[in-house]
Amino acid sequence: MTTSDPPSRRLPPLRALQAFAAVVRYDGMRRAAERMHLSHAALSQHVQHLEEAFGLRLLDRSGGRARPTPLGREYGEALIAGFEQIEAATARLRMRGDEGRRLILGAPTSLGVSLLLPRIEEFPAYAGLDLQLFCPATAQDLAQGRIHAALLHREPQADGLHGELLFEQAMLPVAAPELHARLDPERWWQDPLPGVRLLHVVSDGWRQDWPSWFGEDPATWPLPHLRLSSPMPALSAVLAGQGIALMYPRLIAERLASGELLPLPLPQPAPVKRVYLAWLPEAQGSARLGHLRDWLAGLLRADDDGKDTTA
Repeated sequence: MTTSDPPSRRLPPLRALQAFAAVVRYDGMRRAAERMHLSHAALSQHVQHLEEAFGLRLLDRSGGRARPTPLGREYGEALIAGFEQIEAATARLRMRGDEGRRLILGAPTSLGVSLLLPRIEEFPAYAGLDLQLFCPATAQDLAQGRIHAALLHREPQADGLHGELLFEQAMLPVAAPELHARLDPERWWQDPLPGVRLLHVVSDGWRQDWPSWFGEDPATWPLPHLRLSSPMPALSAVLAGQGIALMYPRLIAERLASGELLPLPLPQPAPVKRVYLAWLPEAQGSARLGHLRDWLAGLLRADDDGKDTTA
């Protein structure tokens, strides 16, 4: 004789639950479909299957946009909490399973290329672990166990992570020498010249840098601007003489030392860029996290000994 769970104990398909949790998390179908890498039709079908299974409306589709009903939001928030617990438990197992072999460090691509990649071969000799880079990385990558630690521009505690400030530097406007020679160094931000524009990075951790000086509305800025997805394209553009970039010195130290980039005077006190080392709460006190922190601190000290940076 075989037994099975009664119908009231059977769970709906996992994919449908994940899809509906995404709709509630991102408050709508469009962003949820993007995050789930599903078409709008496929996501809608998952939600409809849930509604049919329960005999309840989980989404209010009136007004041209689907939003969770009160019952749908309550169920979705419970799903989100459950998936977060599963993700955290999975991350803990991955941390323990990899304890003796490797450490995966996530970082923005700009930091990975400029700061970590040139020195990455030093880490195995220092800590007895292989260090792998995961770029670009976000707090979500850390929460979901894809990486063991991360360098973030955002304060880790805001995402429920543990962490500490690794370094901070005042931002610096820079231009290539040919463009720099055309600018009035005392009022470069007040006198627009043909071809002179601000290189505006809009990725997380960067999009507020120019607005901190010139306001939230780019239409009111004193110079035209070019939107760029991340600091690396902005660095390429400024080196090519295509505009003025706002960077922190550690990211461009070699370019400044060689004269490939020249600093410009500050129109007002500079915004500060902060970089944090973040980790999961479960990793607090782990030996390899300690090795990583010590190695990064030593790397930054050596970097500062050889370069004049604004800390």
